Amino acid sequence: MYRLESQALVTFWTLVNIQGQNWYAATPNLNGGNERNQFTEADTYEHKYFAPLASLRYTNQSEFVQKYLLTNFQDQQYSPPTYNQNREHNVSDIIGSSDLQIEYYKTYRNHTHMPLEVLNYNNTVNIDNIIKKTRSKGRIIKRRCPDANIRKTKRIESKQSPRTRFLEVFQVVEFEHVACVSTSGLEGTCLHEYECESSGGSMMGTCADGYGTCCVTLFKCDGQSSEQLGWFTNPGFPSPSSDRLSCSFTLNKASDDIKQIRLDFETFELLGPTDGTCQQDLFVVSGQNTNNIIPILCGINTGQHLYVEVGDTKGPIYLSVQTYAPENRLYSIKVSQLTWADELASPTGCLQYYSEAQGYIESFNSKDRSEIGIPRIPSYLNNLNYAICINRAQGTCSVTYTNDDYMQIVNYDLDGLPVIPQGQAGVEIFNCPSDWLLIAATRICGDRLNDGSVLQDFSLNAPVTDTSAGPITVWFRSDEGYVGRGFKLQYKQNSCNNPA
Repeated sequence: MYRLESQALVTFWTLVNIQGQNWYAATPNLNGGNERNQFTEADTYEHKYFAPLASLRYTNQSEFVQKYLLTNFQDQQYSPPTYNQNREHNVSDIIGSSDLQIEYYKTYRNHTHMPLEVLNYNNTVNIDNIIKKTRSKGRIIKRRCPDANIRKTKRIESKQSPRTRFLEVFQVVEFEHVACVSTSGLEGTCLHEYECESSGGSMMGTCADGYGTCCVTLFKCDGQSSEQLGWFTNPGFPSPSSDRLSCSFTLNKASDDIKQIRLDFETFELLGPTDGTCQQDLFVVSGQNTNNIIPILCGINTGQHLYVEVGDTKGPIYLSVQTYAPENRLYSIKVSQLTWADELASPTGCLQYYSEAQGYIESFNSKDRSEIGIPRIPSYLNNLNYAICINRAQGTCSVTYTNDDYMQIVNYDLDGLPVIPQGQAGVEIFNCPSDWLLIAATRICGDRLNDGSVLQDFSLNAPVTDTSAGPITVWFRSDEGYVGRGFKLQYKQNSCNNPA
């Protein structure tokens, strides 16, 4: 017996070392895998079965061995379970397939004996147990329903992982909260619907390719808010309101850092003044700094703007529209709360502020056309005294004003007669005692723009250039007597290298 085992051991090592064959367990992986475990002498197995790769041989269906004989084992204390010794068995009865031949080993714990019976195994290693066929555990296979109509949403700057199937259906959409134009023409912020509702805004149109909504904050009559940006509009906007209105809104400062409030009149059409005084319709601002006088406005002021100083007050600030008769009115006023660090912030003391290097400045209620058909008598207002400021552009040393449209700033003496003839320009205090523009420290009035520095014929318009250093400021002053059409002047800043 010892001799027989020694011969078997020599045969085993010859197969391994000389022919370079590796032996692998033919017993299936219990986890359902196809990997084969290499058999080594240090491994501990009981009743394991192995096959050498080099000896694997495929046999055609017509050539496979249908039967084999299990011979008596040398050690009568061990024999394969279930099968009787010295009898024939079909290969399919034992391994479930007649397309292969196997090699059987008798092993003990921590000790390996040589093979007693050798059957060649083909080179397709099944995961079935050689002696006892074991069915693998069932696995749940998740499959997508072929009839499901999965909608793949668009995305903007979304992040998608190719390994995550859920992102094929559910995608994260991100977009910037930028300015947008609503269906009513008002400027809003592009937000998600939930964010818009949470902030108290109104959804007016879509943005971001339909993923966002243009959210507009409306300041309605009898309401209050501390939002930094919103719109004060007439009831029913964008349609005109024909009812008599007593509409007031309370604006709380968004923070203690708020120093100014800018009002942009995107649309402003109320009934006009009577002899320069607003009597039927009034737009009133109150609650600002005590030394900041905001004129009461009426008439048509679409496209105009003004600044309200609020740095010295804790608020609130009140915006109010009062109307007298049932006539059409239309207004949409953009309200922006500003700190000194904001780009739109103006120098202190400026009712109006222009940041462009060139543009137009004009008096309030100077337009002669209404979009909603209200009666029009354009004129500036009584008792005005305010500053129009222009940001000095880099590399410029002067600014030139020209009159390309209209100008009418009137002055009368005590007898009710015009101080200067109609159709002429007036200069300085004798011609312009009460109503005037102050440009380059010179009073200018009348029906023409001409300070006499370039052209001595005051019946003609002539450019007026301001070369003074410091802030660029134009002052306008009117009394409570007579009023004229007003002014609309073009300004243009000049380069220091090419003065006008």
